[in-house]
Amino acid sequence: VNTYLPSTLTTDSWMNGVNSTTNNEYKSLAFTNREKLIFIPKFNVDWVNLSTMLQFEFTTGNGTSQYLAQNGLPTGIESSVANAYRTSSTSGTSEWRRASMLGSMHLAFFDGRYSFDATVRRDGSTKFGAGRKWGTFPGISLRWNINQEPFFEKLHLGKIVSMLSFRPSWGRSGREPGSEYLMYNKYSSYGVYGSGSNTHSAISPDNLRLTDIRWEIVESWNLGANLNLFDDLLQFDFNYYNKVTDDLLRERNIAPSSGYDKMWVNDGKIRNRGIELTVDGVFFRNRDWNVGGTFVFSRNRNEVLSLGNALEAGLNTDKRTGMQFEYYGNSMEQFRSYTNILAVGQPMYVFYGYQVNGMVQSLAEGLEAGLSGDDALPGEFKYMDIYNEDGMATINEDDRCIIGDPNPDWTASLALNASWKNLDLSLFFNGVFGNDVLNTKRFDQPDNSPLRWTEDNPTDKYPRLNANRQTKLSDWWIEDGSFVRLQTVTLGYTLPFRKNDTSKSVRLYVSGDNVFTFSKFGGYDPEVGILGIYYGGYPRLRKWTIGVDFTF
Repeated sequence: VNTYLPSTLTTDSWMNGVNSTTNNEYKSLAFTNREKLIFIPKFNVDWVNLSTMLQFEFTTGNGTSQYLAQNGLPTGIESSVANAYRTSSTSGTSEWRRASMLGSMHLAFFDGRYSFDATVRRDGSTKFGAGRKWGTFPGISLRWNINQEPFFEKLHLGKIVSMLSFRPSWGRSGREPGSEYLMYNKYSSYGVYGSGSNTHSAISPDNLRLTDIRWEIVESWNLGANLNLFDDLLQFDFNYYNKVTDDLLRERNIAPSSGYDKMWVNDGKIRNRGIELTVDGVFFRNRDWNVGGTFVFSRNRNEVLSLGNALEAGLNTDKRTGMQFEYYGNSMEQFRSYTNILAVGQPMYVFYGYQVNGMVQSLAEGLEAGLSGDDALPGEFKYMDIYNEDGMATINEDDRCIIGDPNPDWTASLALNASWKNLDLSLFFNGVFGNDVLNTKRFDQPDNSPLRWTEDNPTDKYPRLNANRQTKLSDWWIEDGSFVRLQTVTLGYTLPFRKNDTSKSVRLYVSGDNVFTFSKFGGYDPEVGILGIYYGGYPRLRKWTIGVDFTF
C-alpha cells in the first residue's frame, strides 16, 4: 500500500502542514508437498473389499513485511529518503512449518451394503513449544445402505426409493494458533530518544512468553441419512451434528498491570449442535421443459460450556443472575465499553448492555427512573433500573443484562433453475433469520435525525440531539438482522448452429448480482460479521452483466 499526503491532508498533529508519504508492503508464501501410498489387497472371497492409504504432508510458510514513512518532503513532489525531515521504517519476517501423517482404511462388505472407514492423523506444528508440537486426531465412520438389504426388496419400494442410507461418524480435529512465535519473547522498536548525535534506539517487549499453548481439540459426533426418490429425481441429505471444542484457543483480556491487554490461552469449552438439510430435485421435465432446484436449511445452536477457572480467568459476575462472563473483542469508543461477551451457559458473542424504556419526558420522570445529571433531562434515554438488591434507585453497571444475540436461529438458501427450449432462467436466494445486529448508525442517518425528540415532538422513539451525551450500550441500538436476498439472477438464450458451423452454439445472457434484499434492518446492509456489529459504510453494490458464451 502506497500513499502520498500533501500538506493539506497530513493527519499527524506533530507534522501538520507538511507533505508525507508511506509505503507498506506484506508478502506471504506457503508451499505444500504431499505424497500418497495406496494399497488395495486382494482376498479369496468376493464379499469384502479393503483399501488403505498412507499420506505424508509437509507445509512451510513465510511472510515478510516492510514499512517506510517519510515526513517533511519538499512541497508537491514525492522525494527520496534523503529529502525527508523525518523517516521511520520497520521490517519483519515470520516462518512456520507443519508436518502431517495420515493413515486411512476403507472396508466394504457385500458389494458396499456396509462400509467402515477409519483415519488417524498426526500433525506437528512449529507454532507450539517443546512437548506441545504434536497432536493425534482419529476418526471413524460407518455407512449402511438399507435399500440393498434383502428385506427391503420384499417391500417392493424399488420404483419409489432408489437409495436409502444411514451414516454415523465420530472424529477429532485440531486447530493451531494464528501467531507464529507465542513461545518466544518478542521485541520491537519503540522509538528513538535524545537529540543531535546523542540518540538511542529503544525496544519494548511485544508479548508474554507462552510455552504451554497446545492444540485446540474439536470432537464431533454426526448422524446422517440419505434418501433418493423416483430414480434420483428427488434427493434428501440430512445431518445432525454435535461438536464440542475443548482447550479453546483464544485471546483473553488480562489486567493492564501486566503491561498487556490480551494473551493467548487454552481455556474454555464450547458446544455447537444442529441440523443441516439439503433437498435437490427435478420438479418437471419433458422434451421442452426442465425445472429444478436445490434448497439448503441449517440450524445451529452454540453454547459456552466453560471459560476455565473463574479466578485465573478474571471472570466477571452478573450480580442479578450470577452469570459468569468475560468481555470479547475490543472496547467501542462510541459506548466506552465492550459490546460482546462470552458467558457461561449462553450463546457466543451475545450483546451485554442496558435496557431502554423510551425517552425521558420530564426531569421528574428522569429522576424517578434513577437517572442523574444530564441523563435525567427530557429527551435522554430512559435506562431501566433492573437490579434492585443494592437498595438504590440508580442506574449503574449492575443494571446491565443480555440485550441481544448475533447468532441466527436458522439460515437457508434456494437455487431455482428452469429452461424452456433454448431459453434458461436461474435464481439464487439466501437468507438469515432470527439474528440481532448492533446498528451503531441508528441515530446517525439523515432520514432519522429530523425525528429526534424536541419539546414540540416529545417522541419515545428517538433521543434529542446532544453532542455531550455519554451514550450507554443498550437494546435501543439492537435491531432484527433477518433478511432474504435475491443474490443472483441470470436469463439466457442459446442460439443453435448446424453441425458444420465453426461454433456449436452461442449463448446470450444477462446476469444480476445482489439484485434485491428484503429486510427490516435500518442500515444499508444487514449482513455483518460474527459479532453482529454494523459500522455503516457504503451500500452493497448491485451489478448487472451482459455477456456472450461461445461453444466450439
